[in-house]
Amino acid sequence: MMRLWTTLYLVVSAPLQIQCFATPPFHNSIHRGGSSLTASTSANIDASINNEASVHVVDSQDLFRQFAEFLRSHQASMIEEIERMDGSGEKFSRDGWGVFTDESCTDVDGTGGITRVIQGGDVVEKGACSLTIIQNGKLTKERAETISARQKDLEVGEGDVYSAAALSVVLHTRNPFVPTFRSDVRIFLVQTGSKEDKGTSVAWFGGGSDLTPYYLIDDDITSFHMNLKSMCNAHFPPNNEYKLSYAQMKQNCDEYFYLPARSEHRGTGGIFFDDLPATQSSFDFVKDVAEGWMPSWLPIVERNKEKEYSDQQKQWQCLRRGRYLEFNLLYDRGVKFGLANANPRVEGVMVSAPPMIAYEYNHVVEKGSEEERLMEVLKRPRDWA
Repeated sequence: MMRLWTTLYLVVSAPLQIQCFATPPFHNSIHRGGSSLTASTSANIDASINNEASVHVVDSQDLFRQFAEFLRSHQASMIEEIERMDGSGEKFSRDGWGVFTDESCTDVDGTGGITRVIQGGDVVEKGACSLTIIQNGKLTKERAETISARQKDLEVGEGDVYSAAALSVVLHTRNPFVPTFRSDVRIFLVQTGSKEDKGTSVAWFGGGSDLTPYYLIDDDITSFHMNLKSMCNAHFPPNNEYKLSYAQMKQNCDEYFYLPARSEHRGTGGIFFDDLPATQSSFDFVKDVAEGWMPSWLPIVERNKEKEYSDQQKQWQCLRRGRYLEFNLLYDRGVKFGLANANPRVEGVMVSAPPMIAYEYNHVVEKGSEEERLMEVLKRPRDWA
């Protein structure tokens, strides 16, 4: 898989979901260049920005603030919705840091984060919903050089200011017939130039959502992907200015959430996008992505949360959760970077880990079983919509 990864990650909560990547930036004058999850994505985005007039441009810093405010309010509303759906009376804990140590703080102009975690619910066995906002961070020499090496047309240097904001959610379910849900949206902004002349502000979006089922209920996976496809088609019709599509973002998701050592995918995918120019139209799309998280997942929950399951089926769920954790620890760039930092916020980095997992030596699924049917799809991803 071709992907541009630099060392500018924000990993203070759920891995990957909270990452902000120093990938190809776009801004008021729209630099050429960039690469995405696949070579075709790179070529398409690169071609689309040759015509600079095609993209509606807004002030990157103003857009960043609007997006950060949206993330803060959306986290609060989503937590209320999840607690209400779970129905157990369990509540999300709150772990604030930076400016959000003060629970009354609603200011998005400072640096901080809020990690919210629910454990032991009737539907959600463990879930995390994490907000991160970084304001006026400084690029190190190494990180600036990493960006510059890949972005020949962008002048980035040590000490340049960057900001980032992200919201992620991971919901591990108690019932093995309800799939785990993962999603995130994020924005990254870099200011180049001196303090007196702040220079150019560049910003871009990333994010997505996906499912990790333990038993394959075709109608559920199809409805999830159909919702995503409908939303993507509304924002990215044929020949759109970004040259993006549901099919492309679905492929991106399949390619990223892959365990090469086992030649299997983590789940049945969804969409995953990055390097998306920060414009008003892309803001509207990313906002719709986040607002569509619960509507795409909750109907699946309602259809399956009361289904009876055996100890063997719960054990299978735990075995598959082992693969989930395996992916995070072995392949997720955000987790690896977060744990490699001096004095890492370990609880934040590992917050998306499942509550219980199992490893069984050389486990073999039974021929003709529902477990085997799932594995066939994880080995060979299907077009669901």
